[in-house]
Amino acid sequence: MIDIRFEVNGREVSLDRFASEMEKAVYGQVRDNIRERLEGVRCPEHGERPTVIVMGSSLDNLEFDVDGCCEELVNRVVGQLKQ
Repeated sequence: MIDIRFEVNGREVSLDRFASEMEKAVYGQVRDNIRERLEGVRCPEHGERPTVIVMGSSLDNLEFDVDGCCEELVNRVVGQLKQ
Protein backbone atom coordinates (compact mmCIF):
# COMPACT_ATOMS: atom_id res chain seq x y z
CA MET A 1 0.00 0.00 0.00
CA ILE A 2 1.16 3.52 -0.73
CA ASP A 3 2.35 5.51 2.27
CA ILE A 4 0.41 8.80 2.45
CA ARG A 5 1.20 11.28 5.20
CA PHE A 6 -0.25 14.66 6.13
CA GLU A 7 1.66 17.69 7.37
CA VAL A 8 -0.10 20.80 8.62
CA ASN A 9 2.06 23.83 9.34
CA GLY A 10 5.16 21.63 9.17
CA ARG A 11 3.94 18.98 11.62
CA GLU A 12 2.91 15.45 10.71
CA VAL A 13 -0.74 14.83 11.60
CA SER A 14 -2.75 11.61 11.46
CA LEU A 15 -6.34 11.72 10.22
CA ASP A 16 -7.77 11.12 13.69
CA ARG A 17 -6.04 14.29 14.95
CA PHE A 18 -7.93 16.72 12.71
CA ALA A 19 -10.24 19.00 14.68
CA SER A 20 -13.56 18.50 12.93
CA GLU A 21 -15.32 15.54 11.41
CA MET A 22 -15.55 17.54 8.17
CA GLU A 23 -11.76 17.91 8.01
CA LYS A 24 -11.32 14.21 8.72
CA ALA A 25 -13.75 13.33 5.93
CA VAL A 26 -12.20 15.70 3.37
CA TYR A 27 -8.61 14.71 4.12
CA GLY A 28 -9.73 11.07 4.04
CA GLN A 29 -11.11 11.67 0.54
CA VAL A 30 -7.81 13.27 -0.48
CA ARG A 31 -5.97 10.18 0.80
CA ASP A 32 -8.35 7.79 -0.95
CA ASN A 33 -8.09 9.72 -4.23
CA ILE A 34 -4.29 9.56 -4.12
CA ARG A 35 -4.37 5.83 -3.41
CA GLU A 36 -6.79 5.28 -6.30
CA ARG A 37 -4.64 7.29 -8.74
CA LEU A 38 -1.45 5.52 -7.70
CA GLU A 39 -2.83 2.02 -7.34
CA GLY A 40 -0.33 -0.41 -8.76
CA VAL A 41 2.45 2.16 -9.24
CA ARG A 42 5.79 0.64 -8.37
CA CYS A 43 9.32 1.34 -9.43
CA PRO A 44 10.01 -0.95 -12.41
CA GLU A 45 13.64 -1.36 -11.35
CA HIS A 46 13.41 -1.64 -7.55
CA GLY A 47 9.79 -2.74 -6.98
CA GLU A 48 9.32 -0.03 -4.34
CA ARG A 49 6.20 2.08 -3.76
CA PRO A 50 6.23 5.86 -3.32
CA THR A 51 5.54 7.97 -0.26
CA VAL A 52 3.28 10.99 -0.76
CA ILE A 53 3.24 13.79 1.79
CA VAL A 54 0.26 16.14 1.63
CA MET A 55 1.28 19.50 3.09
CA GLY A 56 -0.48 22.77 3.74
CA SER A 57 -2.02 25.07 6.28
CA SER A 58 -5.57 24.54 4.99
CA LEU A 59 -7.56 22.60 2.42
CA ASP A 60 -7.27 25.56 0.06
CA ASN A 61 -3.48 25.44 0.21
CA LEU A 62 -2.36 21.84 -0.34
CA GLU A 63 0.92 20.78 -1.90
CA PHE A 64 2.23 17.31 -2.55
CA ASP A 65 5.75 16.04 -1.95
CA VAL A 66 6.66 12.69 -3.49
CA ASP A 67 9.49 10.51 -2.23
CA GLY A 68 10.68 7.31 -3.85
CA CYS A 69 13.62 5.02 -4.38
CA CYS A 70 14.66 6.78 -7.58
CA GLU A 71 13.89 9.71 -9.86
CA GLU A 72 12.02 7.52 -12.34
CA LEU A 73 9.48 6.50 -9.68
CA VAL A 74 9.06 10.08 -8.45
CA ASN A 75 8.49 11.33 -12.00
CA ARG A 76 5.98 8.57 -12.69
CA VAL A 77 4.03 9.42 -9.53
CA VAL A 78 4.05 13.16 -10.21
CA GLY A 79 2.72 12.46 -13.70
CA GLN A 80 -0.11 10.32 -12.30
CA LEU A 81 -1.05 12.97 -9.74
CA LYS A 82 -1.24 15.67 -12.41
CA GLN A 83 -3.77 13.71 -14.48
